[in-house]
Amino acid sequence: MQSSMKVGLNFAYTRRMNVNGKPFRSIWAGASARSVHIIDQTKLPFSFVTTELSTRDQVAHAIRSMQVRGAPLIGVAAAFGVALAMQDDASDIALTETLTILQATRPTAVNLAWALAAMRAHLQPLAPTVRAEAAWTLANKLADQDVATNEAIG
Repeated sequence: MQSSMKVGLNFAYTRRMNVNGKPFRSIWAGASARSVHIIDQTKLPFSFVTTELSTRDQVAHAIRSMQVRGAPLIGVAAAFGVALAMQDDASDIALTETLTILQATRPTAVNLAWALAAMRAHLQPLAPTVRAEAAWTLANKLADQDVATNEAIG
């Protein structure tokens, strides 16, 4: 699902990015925790388009096609891709397959490899029955850390 609006981006020195007075992140979990939303960076700066991703494969496409770009954001997107995959199948085989698929989207991306390694280390020892919730928790934590890092840099 995409929404689009032509806007001028407001980067006044605030703690969040505002678009037409509404705060946005570049990636965020959906309200039902069955999807993740991104700002489609292939449309910037001429259009502001948000896209809802609800599968691991959609996240993989978003990374590969550069709908999400920038090292930290790629890693966070991959973490959310793992969380989406764990909702459907949290088996060891599915976890390994998901990590392999997401790593292949941008094989040289350092933050991608780092985030996927963090997800693997966190999820692999857990029982499959608790992996989905644990994956969402860690993906959201990584997203929050990215925002905090960017605020500190700014």
